[in-house]
Amino acid sequence: MPFKVLSGPGLSIAATVLGICGGAFGQAIQVKYTNAFPGLQKFNQPVYFGAFPGKPKTNVVLEQHTGLALLVYQKGTAWVTDTLVKIDVNLAGEMGLLGIAFHPDYNANHKYYVSYDPPGGTLYNMVDERIADATGMKDSGAKPRNLIKIADKYDNHNGGTIAFGTKDGLLYLGTGDGGSGGDPDGNAQNTNVLLGKFLRIDVNGKDAGLEYAIPAGNPFAKGGGRGEIFALGVRNPWKWSFDPLNGDLWLGDVGQDNIEETDIVTVGGNYGWKVMEGPSGSNTGKMILPIHSYTHSVGTCIIGGVVFRGDPASKLYGTYFTTDINTRKLWALKKNGTGLAGVEEVTSPPTGISSFGTDAEGRVYVVGINTGLIYTMDSPDLTPAVSVLGRGAFRSGSHGRSFTAAPGARLDAGLFAKSDVLEAFSTSGIRVGLLSKSRPRLPDGFRAGIYLLRPAGGSALPDLLMVR
Repeated sequence: MPFKVLSGPGLSIAATVLGICGGAFGQAIQVKYTNAFPGLQKFNQPVYFGAFPGKPKTNVVLEQHTGLALLVYQKGTAWVTDTLVKIDVNLAGEMGLLGIAFHPDYNANHKYYVSYDPPGGTLYNMVDERIADATGMKDSGAKPRNLIKIADKYDNHNGGTIAFGTKDGLLYLGTGDGGSGGDPDGNAQNTNVLLGKFLRIDVNGKDAGLEYAIPAGNPFAKGGGRGEIFALGVRNPWKWSFDPLNGDLWLGDVGQDNIEETDIVTVGGNYGWKVMEGPSGSNTGKMILPIHSYTHSVGTCIIGGVVFRGDPASKLYGTYFTTDINTRKLWALKKNGTGLAGVEEVTSPPTGISSFGTDAEGRVYVVGINTGLIYTMDSPDLTPAVSVLGRGAFRSGSHGRSFTAAPGARLDAGLFAKSDVLEAFSTSGIRVGLLSKSRPRLPDGFRAGIYLLRPAGGSALPDLLMVR
């Protein structure tokens, strides 16, 4: 076995493999977990699942210690995998290949980003920019551009998830506090170091001495701390995600001895660690309390999840899913303004979950760390966005206004009269992306053709966008 099974309270095989871990909720929501890719060989320590840009039926899986980023798609009736890239990684502790993000204009520039820990005696947390070949389906082999290289003393608490902001197109990175236990170096509250933080950078620019630009809206962009910092006071932001509708950043921050927490991370926010663990500790009024937390009597290692934005008619639309890898409890959280509207328990998955993900249609998946399988979460209330296109206006061809645009062109401001964020669908019913008033240029992935546009989460007649 490639790992050592530890004994003691709160430890499981799942926690040992991953190495990321140190109520009363009413009747459970019934969910069935189905192997998403039957006949496909099991994955080796999968830690990420997500959609591949520009190809709605292709998805990406990361294997932590093999360093493989794999594309999963159907060839005929069979599921197959191809290697996008293989990264040389450090196999110590919690290190490895931890995150991937595709440039918002990936279909034009083929740039993507990987978060990983390189091999060698000195420990680092790194993010590189890489370029795929002309097909977009395989790394070009060109030398990567290193964006961030953070020295680390310990091999645990590496965070590692990276993603581009839903509305601003900037790259976000969650970094752990540097490891060991109890944040011995006080990194999470130190604004002069990058550990224990959320970072935000602009990969399209370069400031003096950097491989990226510092966004003007970052809290220390003009001094007083590292300009890359977006928020601080986190312990181990192993898994987090953006709500694709409103841009909320949901975090599952792994606790230490007592409490696991879920946070909504905002610019300049301080989430307390190590002054606080969850809602307990000495709060001077400057610390932001978690939106949800639980003690180690319930679970000992939180895994941050995703917001369901499939069928807007579903009663679970807008629900955030999260789990505990050790107890396999899984919860559905509903947000109300800045607070929590409710929490419901969900049918437990068949294995410890290392990550959640969604495909291009908004369908929710969970990643089984013990089984090596990816599962869909199946329920009448978790249907994908494509299902709404078989109803009424979408099917009959009636529509609202009509607009035209050229690939990459600036969009007509009137397009956003109904909403600042629009969902775009192909005529075959596949959701192909989001358009945002804050970034009003048509992404390069929108080829010539006709698209149906609707306010994200709304039910109004769709507008037509003709790209030519």
